[in-house]
Amino acid sequence: MAVKKLGISFPEDLIPEIDMLSKALSKTRSEVIRDAIKKMIDDYRKQQSIAKAETIYKEIASEDKRLADDFLSICAEPVTAYKAAGKTKKYETPKKR
Repeated sequence: MAVKKLGISFPEDLIPEIDMLSKALSKTRSEVIRDAIKKMIDDYRKQQSIAKAETIYKEIASEDKRLADDFLSICAEPVTAYKAAGKTKKYETPKKR
């Protein structure tokens, strides 16, 4: 993987925390900072996916509710019974060739 150097500024009180963490994890400062940024990017992407999914599921739920309401209103209406006139034709299974 190609690496590019960036100049980044940190508050002075954060440097000892980064150094302590890098020592505890046996990593360099750069590795600790890289890992933290990667995690933040992953978390942000997950957050965006969850927000998008939530919007989609809310739309589906709303549409399902409308469909259920329409169906129930149709079922609640009185239905006229119809009878077929004459004999019903018996269905025969098609013969195999």
